[in-house]
Amino acid sequence: MSTAGLAARLPRSVRALAVLHPFPSLLNAALVAVLVIVAGGSATMAVTLGVAMLGFQISIGSVNDLVDEAVDARAKPHKPIPAGLVTRRTAAAFAIAGGMAGTGLSAVYGPIILALGLGMYGCGLAYDLFLKPTVFAALCWAVAFPLLPLYAWIAATGDFPPHATLLLPVAALAGPTLQLANGIVDLERDQAAGLAGPVVRLGRTRTLALLILLELVIHGFAWATLVAEGGVPGISFVAVGAASACAAFGLWLSAAQQPDLRERGWQAQATAIVLLGAGWLMAA
Repeated sequence: MSTAGLAARLPRSVRALAVLHPFPSLLNAALVAVLVIVAGGSATMAVTLGVAMLGFQISIGSVNDLVDEAVDARAKPHKPIPAGLVTRRTAAAFAIAGGMAGTGLSAVYGPIILALGLGMYGCGLAYDLFLKPTVFAALCWAVAFPLLPLYAWIAATGDFPPHATLLLPVAALAGPTLQLANGIVDLERDQAAGLAGPVVRLGRTRTLALLILLELVIHGFAWATLVAEGGVPGISFVAVGAASACAAFGLWLSAAQQPDLRERGWQAQATAIVLLGAGWLMAA
């Protein structure tokens, strides 16, 4: 069954929650919380910063749906705003409340953490409002992704993550990788709307080839450093192994003709990045 068909079977209140983009919002929040714990931070800090990230992501997701309303009305009429499940005013209220929550909770841990949180938030808003339909769309993801481990790790330890000079460039690659995986989901919709983002410019075949190359670089680097490190806990190998399997499955789904399967593909690749980051930092 298609995503639209499945959504139609759900209660209106549940379908309305899609304006919050629950999958990426919860995934990013969970990653922040896990990294705080891995770094040795308290459970209170993990929950506080996880909720802060959830607020930022809810705001970014709501703004995305507000900006995309006209395109979604033609290509994805089941989405909350064009379907009449959520008004523009309600979506705007979610955006404002999420941004305020993320800002306020980040500020609890000082100006550096606040600046890092606002940096990620600013990247998300810049993507939604300006750069999504342009060739520079991946730039927002490339900047935001390295900020996330810094946000969690500096809050917990007051210092940079281990091997930051290696970790941060790989995180910068992970961002555009997920942007491409996300962009290929809506390839036909964006083409029909005349949008000229990276995936539309590259086309399906070159996008998939670039995705495979980026995933090979990211996961190859992770495995090489685990093997070279020595004394790595077994849980790190399990996490990175699960991440690589998840990424491979996601790539396979991203090559599908059906947009619903491609959406599952980018979700699998996003989950893989979370597992990879947690496993690699546990080892480091």
